Amino acid sequence: MVELTQTLDLEQLTTDELLDHLIQVRQAIATLQATDASLLDRLDELAAAGEVDQGGFSHQGYSFSWSAGRCSYAYPAEVEELVADAQAAKEAAKADGTATAAIGKPFWTIRAPKP
Repeated sequence: MVELTQTLDLEQLTTDELLDHLIQVRQAIATLQATDASLLDRLDELAAAGEVDQGGFSHQGYSFSWSAGRCSYAYPAEVEELVADAQAAKEAAKADGTATAAIGKPFWTIRAPKP
């Protein structure tokens, strides 16, 4: 796969050009994610029809395996109360300054316009 830096001289882009390219990339990512979801739905259909093995298979060096999904739990009210108490204690520690903050890696948030 060709790297972006081989096709664009990023240092020579104006601010508008950079933002335009960034928007184009975000739009392409969204399109690819939608296509990926549709392809996975079709793969599920093929597996249900017995045309591919959910137990796992390889194609062009890629391995494919199916998972039933992650297990999650619903807890009894007593446990949820303990969780709420723990969260309240965390908030109190933030408020009184006894909690120590750590700042993560900086990042940009880019939102598409609302239709």
